[in-house]
Amino acid sequence: MYYCPKCDRTISKERVEKVDRELKARFGVAKLAELRCPVCDTEYIDLERVRKGGEKHVGSTRGKADSG
Repeated sequence: MYYCPKCDRTISKERVEKVDRELKARFGVAKLAELRCPVCDTEYIDLERVRKGGEKHVGSTRGKADSG
C-alpha cells in the first residue's frame, strides 16, 4: 500500500501497476512507476516499510487504531 501525504490518499501496489500501464499507454506519463503521485507529484510512502504503528495517521487507517 502506498500513501501520498499531500493528498492524504492511499493506493494499493496492484492498482499502481495497473493505472501506471494505462497512463503510459494513453498519455506517456510515468509518475506512478517513479512512485510519485500523479496529482501533486509528491513521492509516495510505502506503508509496508513504515514502522509498526506509524500508519495510524494515514488516510483510511486514521482513527481505527484508537477505536479498539
